[in-house]
Amino acid sequence: MNDEVALIQAVSAIPNLDLLPSSASLNCKISAASLVCLLGQQFSVINAYMQMLAGINEPSSGSINYADILLNKGENNDCPAIAYLYHNSALLSVLNGIDNVKVPAIYHQFAANIEIDKEAHALVGELEYGADHLILPAFMSTLQRRHLLIVRAIILKPQVLFIENPFTSLDREQVRVFGKYIASLVKSKNITVITSNANLDFVRSYADKMIYITSKNVHVFNHWETFSDFING
Repeated sequence: MNDEVALIQAVSAIPNLDLLPSSASLNCKISAASLVCLLGQQFSVINAYMQMLAGINEPSSGSINYADILLNKGENNDCPAIAYLYHNSALLSVLNGIDNVKVPAIYHQFAANIEIDKEAHALVGELEYGADHLILPAFMSTLQRRHLLIVRAIILKPQVLFIENPFTSLDREQVRVFGKYIASLVKSKNITVITSNANLDFVRSYADKMIYITSKNVHVFNHWETFSDFING
């Protein structure tokens, strides 16, 4: 984790949702190239904080501040610096896996088509699990669809990647493999990854920061040991 650059800072920020059963404010700094896990008992509440941090929804009070690198990506400033995957994000049903991955890069004219094709194949090859990426999404496993959604997002080289509920409906071995892959993005791509509702094995192994949200409070931890003492206390 790189503590020198705070990409996102929440200052007494509360999500702007009328039906949200929480009024707890969030104060935290999220650093470059770090893995942050938002946890709690209510998925809708946690994801509301995620969407607030990503700038999808404005806070009802307080503020979310972004580093200049997120506001202006230089030569690639037409591409989003923040990528967000909802729990129900989907691939385009009429395109195979590789073509799904290439869509945003082609749309943004990120590179020549031959370079986009080369990059797409390289990215999908970074997680090997015997999948055929030339089939349509309807014939894919949950793991394959989740993997390709991430690849489709990171082909534009964002600085921050948000992933809601990344491990839902995956079996134990898939969680292990997919969790290792998600964590590897932080170092291999220099991406800040922010997840919600990750399992505790993943959190213990990889998280740099844990944000635990209840209906009354938001607790921020920078070490597994203090977080573990809190949830087991």
